[in-house]
Amino acid sequence: MEAHNLQEYYTFTKGIVYLFMGGALVGVTLFWQFLMGGKAYRDENKKNYGDHH
Repeated sequence: MEAHNLQEYYTFTKGIVYLFMGGALVGVTLFWQFLMGGKAYRDENKKNYGDHH
């Protein structure tokens, strides 16, 4: 990438950061689901939620 002026540099950098943060958001979401045990964990909590009332 060859930036001819400061505005082009900032625009390019901003685009790269948006791509990076979008990937990080997806990655953190998937990692959180992995830590919580996936779908089976959520279904188990829904089933037991009514038993506590």
